[in-house]
Amino acid sequence: MNKLLLLSSFVLVLSGCEWWEAQYDRNAGLPEIRSQADVDAYNATVSSESEKLVCERERVVGSNIRQWVCLTQAQRDRLALEGRENVEQARTILDN
Repeated sequence: MNKLLLLSSFVLVLSGCEWWEAQYDRNAGLPEIRSQADVDAYNATVSSESEKLVCERERVVGSNIRQWVCLTQAQRDRLALEGRENVEQARTILDN
C-alpha cells in the first residue's frame, strides 16, 4: 500500500512539474506562440541549438483545449534527464 501511495505521489509531482514548466515559459519574456510560423520566426533569431524552441499542441492538465506548449531544447533535455532519474528512484524504492 505504501508503494502504491508513493508511486501515485510521484506521478502527481511529475505532472505538476510539467504544468509549472509550461507556465514558466509563458512568463519568460518569450513571444506568444500561435503557430509553427511563430516558432520558426523565433528560432531564426537565436544562434544556439539549445535555445531553439520546440513547441507542440498539447492538452494541458485540467483542460481539454489544446494549447501551444513551448520549451527550449535545453529545457526539454533537462526535463527528460530529471524524468529518467525520478523513474530510477521510484524503481529502487519499489524494489526494496
